[in-house]
Amino acid sequence: MVEDILKENYVVIDVETTGLNTKKDEIIAFASIPIKEMKIHMDESYFTLIKPERFRITSIKYHGITENDLLSAPEFYEVAEKIENALISSVVVGYAVNIDVEFLRNAFKKKLRKKLKIRGYLDIAEIEHWLIKRRGRAVNFKLDFDSLLKIYRIEKFSRHSAMGDAFATAYIFLKQLSQLQELDVSPEDLTRFGKKIVFF
Repeated sequence: MVEDILKENYVVIDVETTGLNTKKDEIIAFASIPIKEMKIHMDESYFTLIKPERFRITSIKYHGITENDLLSAPEFYEVAEKIENALISSVVVGYAVNIDVEFLRNAFKKKLRKKLKIRGYLDIAEIEHWLIKRRGRAVNFKLDFDSLLKIYRIEKFSRHSAMGDAFATAYIFLKQLSQLQELDVSPEDLTRFGKKIVFF
């Protein structure tokens, strides 16, 4: 039932990394924002910088985080429990979220020798692609994050910061949930949206 979607607990996440290689690069910032009963709970949000083993200076152009910013940041093992607690009881939501999830899973495996358990995840780009097709229109442009910001009329904010991107994603996802409600979409329907959506 569609009510199951609206009552579900979600957590919007975003990570900043030293690069795009999920096996070799490292997480240097993590942000999470819970969504419960169709409301963003900023009072329960979590953000942390994370000190990597190796810093790649070329990554600064993407997120603006410098090596000096990370000098006093905690190492991954020091914040792993908080990250796990933020994820463990909710469906994870994000943009290109499968990549973020892979970074997190690899970090837990490599640094803690532990398997990170995630209930499921939803990608806002995949959802938007489905909504556009459902309206009978062709998706003739790339649904990158900036395109989604334009669709939902989100203007200036802190792009490429973990918390800024997570907040914009949470706003977009709430708007999408309202549309899914109108279309009477069930959790089972969500699993058919695309490979970047796993809901269970």
